Amino acid sequence: MSPEILADDRPVPVMLLDSAPLLEAAFDALPGGLYLFDTDRRLSRINPAGARLEFAEAVQLEGRPCCQMFWRVEDATECVVDRAVRTGETVEVELMTGAEGNSPTLLVVIPLKETNQALAGSAVVLARDVSVLRRAEAEILEHKSFLSSLADLAPDEIYTLDTAGRFTWMNARARAASDLMPTGFLGRHIADIVAAESREGVTANLARTFAGEDTQCEVQVIRADATVRYVEAYISPLWKDGNVNGALVFLRDLTERKRAQERMAQSDKLRAVGELAAGVAHNLNNALTVIQGRAQLLMMRSEDEATIKSLEVITRAVADGSQTLRRILDFARRDTAQDFAPVDLAELVSSSVEIARPKWQNRSATRTGSINVTVENQNPVYVLGESAELREVVLNMIFNAVDAMPDGGTIETGSRCELDTACFWVADTGCGMPPDVVERIFEPFYTTKGERGTGLGLAASHGIIARHGGRIMVVSEQGFGTRFEVRLPLYEKSGQSKQQQNAASTSLASAKPARVLIVEDEERVRAVLRDTFETAGHTVTEAATGSQAIARLEEAKEEKFDLVISDLGLPEISGLHVARWVKDHSPETHFILATGWPDMVMPEDYERCRLDAVIKKPFDVTDVLEQAMQLLIKE
Repeated sequence: MSPEILADDRPVPVMLLDSAPLLEAAFDALPGGLYLFDTDRRLSRINPAGARLEFAEAVQLEGRPCCQMFWRVEDATECVVDRAVRTGETVEVELMTGAEGNSPTLLVVIPLKETNQALAGSAVVLARDVSVLRRAEAEILEHKSFLSSLADLAPDEIYTLDTAGRFTWMNARARAASDLMPTGFLGRHIADIVAAESREGVTANLARTFAGEDTQCEVQVIRADATVRYVEAYISPLWKDGNVNGALVFLRDLTERKRAQERMAQSDKLRAVGELAAGVAHNLNNALTVIQGRAQLLMMRSEDEATIKSLEVITRAVADGSQTLRRILDFARRDTAQDFAPVDLAELVSSSVEIARPKWQNRSATRTGSINVTVENQNPVYVLGESAELREVVLNMIFNAVDAMPDGGTIETGSRCELDTACFWVADTGCGMPPDVVERIFEPFYTTKGERGTGLGLAASHGIIARHGGRIMVVSEQGFGTRFEVRLPLYEKSGQSKQQQNAASTSLASAKPARVLIVEDEERVRAVLRDTFETAGHTVTEAATGSQAIARLEEAKEEKFDLVISDLGLPEISGLHVARWVKDHSPETHFILATGWPDMVMPEDYERCRLDAVIKKPFDVTDVLEQAMQLLIKE
């Protein structure tokens, strides 16, 4: 546009007169209602859109007071126009208008400033239909609510971050997983919820995301209660106007999957241990059977009290070894109490001290000071439990006490009865422990012994005592020693006295001589059984395989065997097959099956093979002899 066109030398009044038609046309063309009120707040001018809002002609409305327009409110103390003029401030009100009263209309009342005294008290009112705007807002709100619901129903945790890495939003699953409400979470840096070992990786991935790259990594995050979760993090950039304006973070919880994998790995380890143990169990049981049997035979023939005492230690150690082997082979039964039997804590503590004696005596020889052990037992104190497991607890406490006294000292141990509770303890005068260590000593893998310790001894002891329905208490002070005390439910022992049991054994041992066939592929075990029965006055025939056993049985048709004792796992033919042959050809012959895995003998095996008894390796030879004689006496 040229300067000539812009230049206008006409007087201002002439210009206004020329623009009056333009203003009039603009006034009438406005899509919204326009009201002009004079100083008395009476309508002086209204455009056609405003007249339509009033459902009247413009000439009919001129001169009406403001309180009679469509925005009037019954019983109102003041009109909105009066209020705007009085306060000098613009007033905005949204009203429902239209024939059915369902059209939202925005009313804006603007008081005219008192720059011109003649206009003071007058006002302009703008009324605009905002139906389309409100519908658009409702649609936006509905869409936003829909997206929010989708985000809250998503299986993943969803977060948004600003360019500084601070949280700006989170979905419902994220709130539940983090255990924090948004007000306590928003504004914090993502590093605040990431475990130390994962922060470096998260920081690196976040830098790549802010550079415009999608990233993925596995992260350990920390809940408000300090528990650690494993998650897979997907981080994507948020773009605005071509620039990265933040990040969108998806966290997928892997904790249960990790735990399942760990359980599976642990199960695989246990299965591997079980398979390994199963592979050597036969030989181990046979070896323990030989040791136990020979020790018991020596006890029968010895009259020296010291020798008998040493042999008793050997037989107890064998019994404990057998129980340990069975626990390895059968993990499922660790949580049951079906193997519990009366255990004398006084005898258990005394025998445990004897078993541990070599360790603390050897330690005494290599230290500046000696280790003295005192045992305080009164009367027998019985609990219902598994002696091997309880002895494991006592030995673990004694060994810990020895380790706690590098310069020597005193270990006190013993047992007592307190009303309905049985108690045993181990106390030392060693280095003691600070309170923070005492709080953690029963945690698995927590150890104060460095590379020498596994952190499993006291954890296992705690589990054993809990399984027995008891509890372990510990009192320790640094520099003054430690005292462990175990309390268990007292068991009122009943049954035969030792004298009655001995009398019964004597009666059984004096039963009439019998012809016995021993079927065992391990020569040493066979020899133990042979010597046991021959010592009791019985005639013994041996067989190393199932085929040999059947051959011996066929050879003895004229003078049949009274009893057959056979191992389960035999070369050529199993012990169960031998049992069936015996019962088919000589039903009156008793059959005892020996095995290291008695649980593998199913109830149907008893019925099909007509077994008279099953004995568990390593067996007590006196128990085997007693069971055999009970069968023979029935005749």
